[in-house]
Amino acid sequence: METTKRGYAGTEGDVILPRVAGFLIDHVLTVILGVGLLFAMGPETTAGVYFFGAVAYLGYFVALEAAVGQTVGKYIAGVAVVNPDGTPISVGQALVRNVLRIVDGILNYAVGLVVMLVTDDRQRIGDLAAGTRVVRSRR
Repeated sequence: METTKRGYAGTEGDVILPRVAGFLIDHVLTVILGVGLLFAMGPETTAGVYFFGAVAYLGYFVALEAAVGQTVGKYIAGVAVVNPDGTPISVGQALVRNVLRIVDGILNYAVGLVVMLVTDDRQRIGDLAAGTRVVRSRR
């Protein structure tokens, strides 16, 4: 089976702001859905809803990044996640990069931002561990 590039531009130094914008869009979408679920299920199921919400939150990023290289927020912001050669990432890579949001997210994502600022390809810890890059997408 041949793997093809999805039509992404190379890594550029100016992907940080679009990455942040994409994440904020995704975060707002997932919080709205999570709050709606919490209200729909009622207070007696709060613990289960929080667990399901955390799994769904992780699943949102993993599924979309592995399937199409972009979440809704990344699409709107004009960025995508790829391998260094521009090919699509695997489910495993998507899982690694998103599980490590826990580390990148320390101090309101200050850790992830600092790491992006000091790496040549503007990668956060999750990207470094998964071997992925975030690049400008061609829509």
